[in-house]
Amino acid sequence: MDLKPTTPTKRPRIPRNLGTWDRVLRVVVGVGLLGAWAGEGFHGILWPILAGALLVNAAMGSCGAYALFGFSTCPVPAPPPPEKGNLP
Repeated sequence: MDLKPTTPTKRPRIPRNLGTWDRVLRVVVGVGLLGAWAGEGFHGILWPILAGALLVNAAMGSCGAYALFGFSTCPVPAPPPPEKGNLP
């Protein structure tokens, strides 16, 4: 029986593509939408769903629509492309 410790596998991280200003704006707009909906300024179920999506995106630091179109407001630069001859 082999009792060697195993190394845990790393789960792939969701890349961040939202900058700080973008995340703050999403929180402000999300809370504003929830407040307007709760104060009955907006009617229907769409507004709290949209607000929740904005708040989740802000918490995660990632937006699926940005990833789909290759857009990013995050200041972290992308890694440089591999040099010729060093391809994996």
